[in-house]
Amino acid sequence: MRSLLCCITLLLAGCYDSSFGEPDDGGESVPATVTIAELQTLFTGTTVSVTSDIVVTGVVTTSDRSRNFYRTLCIEQEGAGMEIMAGIDHLHNDFPAGCRVTLRLTGLALGRNYGVLQAGRKPAPGSGYPTDYLGSPAAVGAYLVRNNEELHTASPTLRSPGELTPAMCGSLVRIDGLRYTPEDLTPGTWSGYKRFCGTAGAEIYTYVRPYADFADEDVPAGECSLTGILQYDGSRFSLKLRDANDCAY
Repeated sequence: MRSLLCCITLLLAGCYDSSFGEPDDGGESVPATVTIAELQTLFTGTTVSVTSDIVVTGVVTTSDRSRNFYRTLCIEQEGAGMEIMAGIDHLHNDFPAGCRVTLRLTGLALGRNYGVLQAGRKPAPGSGYPTDYLGSPAAVGAYLVRNNEELHTASPTLRSPGELTPAMCGSLVRIDGLRYTPEDLTPGTWSGYKRFCGTAGAEIYTYVRPYADFADEDVPAGECSLTGILQYDGSRFSLKLRDANDCAY
C-alpha cells in the first residue's frame, strides 16, 4: 500500500439529444487506478494539474433537476466523494443519480471548495475559484463515461452532527432528529443557509441556491431528517440539498 501511495503522489505532482456520456458496452472499459479516498488523502488543497494517467470510478449521488446543483455532479465510492465541474445543463438525463461512471483525470485540475474535492479545468489567472467548468458535452465526454444502464441506489451515510469531519465532505450524508431553528426566530424559506439543531444542541446548516426550484418554499417545522452533500467552510458544516425531498418528516 505504501508503494502504491507513493506512486499516486508522483502522478499528482506533475433536455437535448447527445451522445456524450453514453454507457460503455460491457461496463468499465478503463479500470480505476486509485480510489476517491486515496485521491482525497493525497490532495493537499492547492489546485494542481493532473499530468499522468489517473482514473477513478464512483456512483452519481446528485441531480441537477431541481437546480440546486448547477452544472455539476457528485460521485461517491465507499463513503468518499468528489464533485465534477461539468459546466452543462440537464446532467440528470445522461448521468442520473445511481449510475456508475468512470472519470479520467488526465489533463484536468483538482481543487477543493467548501471542503469538497473538485475536478475540472484549471482556473484562469486571477480567478477566485479552485477549478473551472469543462463547459461542453464534448469536453465532458472526453473525461467522464457512464459505465452501463444499471442504476444503483445512492444511499446516504447516516451520521450525527458530532461525528462530522472535513474528510467526509463531498459524500452524501443523512442526519436524523433535527429541528429547524432559525437564527432570527422567524420562519423562512429554503433559500440560503438555514440552521437545524439536534436534541443535544449540535447544529447543522443546509444550503439552497436562490435559483433552485424549491428555494422559495417554506422550511417545515417539526422533527426531520436531512440528506445532502456535506460541505465545510472552515467553521461550520452544511448539507447542500438535492431537492425538497431531502428534508423528510
